[in-house]
Amino acid sequence: MPRRGGPVLPLAGAGEHPEFVVRLAQALADSGTRVTVVSDFDAVIEQLGRGRPRSGLTAIHSRQAGDDLQGLASIAARAQLTLVAVDDGRLARGLSLPSCDAVVLAGADTEALATAYARIKAMVGLGSIRDVCALFGRGTGGAPARLGHERLAQTVQRFLGVDLAFGGAAPDTTLPGDYRRLADDLAAWARGRGEGATWRPH
Repeated sequence: MPRRGGPVLPLAGAGEHPEFVVRLAQALADSGTRVTVVSDFDAVIEQLGRGRPRSGLTAIHSRQAGDDLQGLASIAARAQLTLVAVDDGRLARGLSLPSCDAVVLAGADTEALATAYARIKAMVGLGSIRDVCALFGRGTGGAPARLGHERLAQTVQRFLGVDLAFGGAAPDTTLPGDYRRLADDLAAWARGRGEGATWRPH
């Protein structure tokens, strides 16, 4: 019997951008998406636990999903969108259920782009990931994020044969409402991949 529930999105780079994960999840819930975050990073779980209660937001430590995340299917069945924010090494080993989409959280400098490429390569190498988008951290908005995406997208397409969508950059504030546009676009992109949806450029 196929599982119910919405898309499952691996978030590569979550360990370097825990606040980004938290703000994005909060904004998704504020937009009406029933979202579950599965993470093995204490910073993510603790920040989500300290935040204002949101009826559509659930944070689950990855240990509840098992050593190999084998319980992920039953967890994801209860959510409209599940964000898997675990260590990159665990993502590189694959998930316990098929996932064709993934998100990479990145910086715009040369070293950060090289790291983002390595993360994308590890996920695409599993064979099931076909669509990847890049979200850039705070302080990279505007031209730096666009240029960083262009450089990363060219490399990913040349060596991996994958089109890299541009998801935008985190706002330079910590107000949850300022993440609403990113969250809305993420939810629409994840739900609409089967219909050929693309990320709306900012």
